[in-house]
Amino acid sequence: MTRLKRLALSMGCAVALLLSIQPSRAQPADHPSDQPLSGAAEIGFAPFMMSRPDGTIEGYSFDLSTEIARRLGRPSFNLMQVPFAGIFAGLYAKRYEFIAAPVTITERRAAEMLFSEPYHDVSLVFVTRADRRLSSLDELRGKRIGVVSGSVQDEWMRENAARYGIEPMRFESTPDSLQAVTIRRIDSHMTTLDAGLWMIRSQRQFAVDVRLPPSGRFGFAFRPQDTEFRDLFERHLECMKRDGTMARIYERWFGAAPDPSSATVTVFEGLGAPGSRGHVASAPANECR
Repeated sequence: MTRLKRLALSMGCAVALLLSIQPSRAQPADHPSDQPLSGAAEIGFAPFMMSRPDGTIEGYSFDLSTEIARRLGRPSFNLMQVPFAGIFAGLYAKRYEFIAAPVTITERRAAEMLFSEPYHDVSLVFVTRADRRLSSLDELRGKRIGVVSGSVQDEWMRENAARYGIEPMRFESTPDSLQAVTIRRIDSHMTTLDAGLWMIRSQRQFAVDVRLPPSGRFGFAFRPQDTEFRDLFERHLECMKRDGTMARIYERWFGAAPDPSSATVTVFEGLGAPGSRGHVASAPANECR
């Protein structure tokens, strides 16, 4: 083989390798208008995504996703049940179009995916057995605390467990962690305030203790190259805030109107999560119908 041919072959291999590692672009086939809108969530994170006795799904996030599907002109919303620890990998592999589960917007996550603007404020709490209460962060020292793998609670544990002397225990799902609390395998389960308050309405064996200050907001998550679809999705989300649909769905599940300053009813400037990678500060006016 001549030197020129070897050089050409080397350049061709380099180009092929470069192309292979570039992120794929969104294709029309990724969001077929004649098919149900597909999203993923862990089932059991009440009241966001829950299973009824007959196996059908209900919840705050389910209702939001179903309404978005209707406004997009899709036939329905199809939920894929995925453990939270594997939910981002499935998104990148295009097994579904977006993550319907509540996802806390963080700097690390925003570096790896696109977010919609926030739609729900987040505070974290510890759920305990009603007969084994905790009154302060200091009492967490030496305790075994359950979190769902890959969740923002898991991230909090990675950053703070050593500081507070906590032994974190990671589970595939919320029900698994709560079961461990019930049988005294662990001392507490870490979750969001809304999920905890919902839980103790019907499960009196639990109590909500040690509330942390508001720490973030939920957004819908999309593949990093899916800007056009994220923008379209968000425009419908903004219109749901403006016409009162978001407030009505929130009140249906939480029993009270959302705070007027909350992310549930606030329309944020531009497109995406303000302050995060992927946010577009200025965008054409959103004409809601």
